[in-house]
Amino acid sequence: MVAIGLLDIPPEIQLQIAEFVETGQALKALSVTSRALCSIAQSILFKTLEICLEPMLRGSIGDLLANPRICAAIRFLELDGQRPLTFGVRKDDEQLSLIQKMLPKMVGLRKVSIHQLNLNKAFLDTFLEIAANKPLRISLERNIYPYDAIPTRHTPLQLSHLHLTVDHSSLEFYRSMFHASATTLTGLSLVVYEGEVIKLVDIDLPFLHDLTLLVIVPYEISMTSVAAFITAQNATRKLDLKGRMRDLPPIPPNALPNLRELKAPPELVNQLVPGRPVEAIEVIFPLSTCQEDWFWEGVTQSTALVRMLRVHLNTAISNTRMAKRMVTMLPFLENLWLPVFDDVSWRFRSITKTLAAHFPSDTPRCRRSPHFTQVPQVPTLRSVSSRSMGRPQHQ
Repeated sequence: MVAIGLLDIPPEIQLQIAEFVETGQALKALSVTSRALCSIAQSILFKTLEICLEPMLRGSIGDLLANPRICAAIRFLELDGQRPLTFGVRKDDEQLSLIQKMLPKMVGLRKVSIHQLNLNKAFLDTFLEIAANKPLRISLERNIYPYDAIPTRHTPLQLSHLHLTVDHSSLEFYRSMFHASATTLTGLSLVVYEGEVIKLVDIDLPFLHDLTLLVIVPYEISMTSVAAFITAQNATRKLDLKGRMRDLPPIPPNALPNLRELKAPPELVNQLVPGRPVEAIEVIFPLSTCQEDWFWEGVTQSTALVRMLRVHLNTAISNTRMAKRMVTMLPFLENLWLPVFDDVSWRFRSITKTLAAHFPSDTPRCRRSPHFTQVPQVPTLRSVSSRSMGRPQHQ
């Protein structure tokens, strides 16, 4: 048997081993053992860099600027102004100029979050230049954007996921980002306050598969805008509707033809599932809801076999009546999550036994769905859980 030393193992295996180290102190100790292990440990130690610009530790930024190896290890950069800003009140130019010098050295950067900053043109030009040359996931919340820093269609951005807080002052900048990254954008999360999102409806996002909308203020104009935006996204496969959602205005039956996963309140599930190939459903009830009988007509009208059902209900389901009804009306369920608990502990064994007895072993075979990670050969319920449930994956 040949003994292999740690340094003889390929670097990617060394990195996987080092990721099991739980504390930063242990990683620091590992980094001083040898030069080879130093780069491995530092790549984990400095994977995430969080900078609060007020106050800002200039000495620490200077140390990072002087060490390009540490800059290269950064994967997630988070910039936070800490305090809500008002237009023209606070300037972040001096702090941003230091970070601007670091950006080109972050060759491994993959995710950026910018929150509550007054951004200048010099910083944004450098940032957009990086986004044009490498795939990034970007979160832009409440910021102030200069009007003269707008990406054009001639300089496409390689953005895969965007998280945006949509307000009137940011619309023009966001529209330009949508246009510049239309061919790479696959995930989008929008925080909607009123009706601004309707200004983004005319932009074609042909590869947008994952869409999340959080409605903060459910005015009639905001719900109309949300309905128009949802209708325009024909490529959406996963839709997550959050916040204080009300009934949406009518959505054409030919909209969302590729919808596979839906997470929404029961009223919207009832509205969006019929006539669409939804296979995975999560139902979010308001906190004040104590209802157990809900929306079965909508769920059973999916054009595909519903294989996953997850119910977030504020009340416990202490008997198997509701579970029996689910199994009867959705016979091809493979994953089911229900809030089954009492005052002492979580319990779901009785429901598991009931559902297992409800499925005979000679149930007809169903088609294999590539939408889920593990699909049994026969449509028997694989798991009934009150804590977690296997989640589907995108194709």
